[in-house]
Amino acid sequence: MPIGIKIFSIAASMLGLLLVVVYVSSERLRRVNEEIDSLVEYTIPITDAVARLDVRALEQEVLLERIFKHYTREPIDRAQIAEEIAEFDRRTLEIEEALSGAATRAERTIALANAHNERQELTTVVSMLEAAGREYRNFHDRAVRVLSLLQDGALTEAQQLQQDLVEDEANLDRSLEAILLEMESFTVASARSAQQHQETVQQLSLTIALLATLLGGMGAWLVTLGLVHPIRQLIRQMRAIQHGDFNVRATVSSRDEVAILADAFDRMVGELQSKLELEETFGRYVDSRAIEQLLASAEDPKTTGDCQIVTVSFADVEGFSEINETRSPDALVATIDQYLTLMSQPIGQQSGVIDKFIHTTVMGFWSPPFCDTSDRARLACNAALAQRKQLPQIERLLRSHLPDDTPLSDLHLRVGIASGSLVVGNMGSATAKKSYTVMGDTVNIAARLKGVSKQYGVEIALDDSTEMLLGDRYATRELDWIKVVGKEEPVRVYELLGWQDELDDETRQRQDEFARGLAAYRHRQWDTAQKHFSACSMGDRPDPPALLYLNRIETLRDRPLPENWDGVWQLTSK
Repeated sequence: MPIGIKIFSIAASMLGLLLVVVYVSSERLRRVNEEIDSLVEYTIPITDAVARLDVRALEQEVLLERIFKHYTREPIDRAQIAEEIAEFDRRTLEIEEALSGAATRAERTIALANAHNERQELTTVVSMLEAAGREYRNFHDRAVRVLSLLQDGALTEAQQLQQDLVEDEANLDRSLEAILLEMESFTVASARSAQQHQETVQQLSLTIALLATLLGGMGAWLVTLGLVHPIRQLIRQMRAIQHGDFNVRATVSSRDEVAILADAFDRMVGELQSKLELEETFGRYVDSRAIEQLLASAEDPKTTGDCQIVTVSFADVEGFSEINETRSPDALVATIDQYLTLMSQPIGQQSGVIDKFIHTTVMGFWSPPFCDTSDRARLACNAALAQRKQLPQIERLLRSHLPDDTPLSDLHLRVGIASGSLVVGNMGSATAKKSYTVMGDTVNIAARLKGVSKQYGVEIALDDSTEMLLGDRYATRELDWIKVVGKEEPVRVYELLGWQDELDDETRQRQDEFARGLAAYRHRQWDTAQKHFSACSMGDRPDPPALLYLNRIETLRDRPLPENWDGVWQLTSK
């Protein structure tokens, strides 16, 4: 049931109870009004009429006594007697009207009475009024005869008849008194009935109000509980998702909007879990940050690419591939996976992006938004120096997968790093595989510099654009000014020796001697250059670049060179 219907049902129930209260109260109040109207319109007027009848009867009795006394006095005052008789007749008319009016009102009240007992009481009153009427007429007839006898002078007979008249007066008084008592009882009963109706209305209103409060409170509590409990559950599950737990599911038993929300929540969690699984799955093939960027723009993936200043690295371990060529495919794959993991970790740890694996060579690059533009060259060199520290672990990896008697040649790190403008983006076939990669001449230079590092016998070779961005924390030396294969413009190549604060004195001396030898070499001062290059190889630590220059000097010393010779060396192999 939808929440709106639940709330409407509670409100409708309260309104229904209110209508019941209003109806019952109105019905009871109508009964009260009827009782009051009956008292005002009928009961009280009947009582007043009977009371007046009683008064007028007593007045007639008094008038008869006064008339009788007038006849017993001498001289007889005829005028006064006539006036008293006229007053007696007026009282007779009033009594007749009172009797008739009281009987009529009583009959009307009987017709309008709702309760059976009320009709019985009123019927009794009508009977009593009729009896009182008969008593009065007996009294009246006897009084008229007494007056007639008095007018005829039959005083003795009138006195005898007056004794019977006294009895008629007593009977009439008792009848009227009984009627008044009956009307009083009826009035009290009607008043009590009205009071009971009023009390019933109050009690019923209070009872229904308490019932409405109880039912409304219970209904509101149930609806609130039905809303708050699943919402709190959803909040706990959302917090679980914030902590990386995507195995939560909403369990809502209702069928209202909260259930719809819970169902949508479950679908959202399922989509998030699928997205996470997708990231984890493709993270084994593509850098996870590149996946996040692609998923963030999944509705409108960008395929045109951006032109950015990027630092590119090609890293390989010389000798690793040759050792593994004789192994079985399964063993080769297992060893290669561990090797590539060791070589890739420093790139990822330094905010770089793994672009691809070319056999045992790892290509990575540094560009926004994965790192700041000002840090890209330093991060790439940090990664190369960290790869150099991985060599002992890579050697242990090889030995763990080879027989103990297998000879193991020396392993040498070869890294080429170049910086420049490249196109960065999600590129590839419209119908097949795409790759988040970089394209441009800087990539080729970095790849050639990896070959240069092997030819010059160094571990890490940089181009001049990268070396200019490093700062004083890094120790470098210029190796040569060369033209790589496929490029006409010469490139200054540097060797990354390490961090300045970690260089030993011997390496610093070699760095200085090599710089002096290179300067003499470019000025064709062969003997001086030979002296400094020879000084670079100390004891059992030969310097491969210096040895290369010594061989080159032997070649160039007797060769005629053009006047514009600038020392640029043309490489003939990659």
